[in-house]
Amino acid sequence: MKKIRHHSRNYCSKWRRSKLGKTKPNHLYFARLIKKETEDFLRENKNYLLTYKPETYYAMKNQKLPKKYQVKSFPPAPVNAHIPPQSKLTPEELKVEMEREKQVKEEKNKKYWDKKCQQHLKEKQASERMRMIEKHKQYIYWTNPFPSINQNRLGSSRVMQKEKNYEYY
Repeated sequence: MKKIRHHSRNYCSKWRRSKLGKTKPNHLYFARLIKKETEDFLRENKNYLLTYKPETYYAMKNQKLPKKYQVKSFPPAPVNAHIPPQSKLTPEELKVEMEREKQVKEEKNKKYWDKKCQQHLKEKQASERMRMIEKHKQYIYWTNPFPSINQNRLGSSRVMQKEKNYEYY
């Protein structure tokens, strides 16, 4: 048998050495402890919670709040309990109030239409500007700087392009 060093025979990786002897409790362990604490708290303080904070009690139990603990959103009142302020006025005061409301409404409408007209005018000007830009784009384009500018436009080349009805001698 070959001689093997003591370290090589009992070798385990650094990762294993760091994990040996340590426990890693799982989620169920913690959930069990939390549930136990919650039940103890609810058992000890049930009367107080039901009297003053029933929402908290039933939320901790993961249950829906019973109807008897739910607060009504509005107080019960007869149908005609609300009297509009206009019915308390005399006929003359009511007429004045209606005129004032009418003027306020007209002013609002006027402001709205002025704003709308200005917006429409701006849109119209913008569209006109875009139309002019599109129109002038036909004159702006990339050109090749190398060939002659007057190629096939001036001089004898222009004459050569016409059809001749007669011959030179």
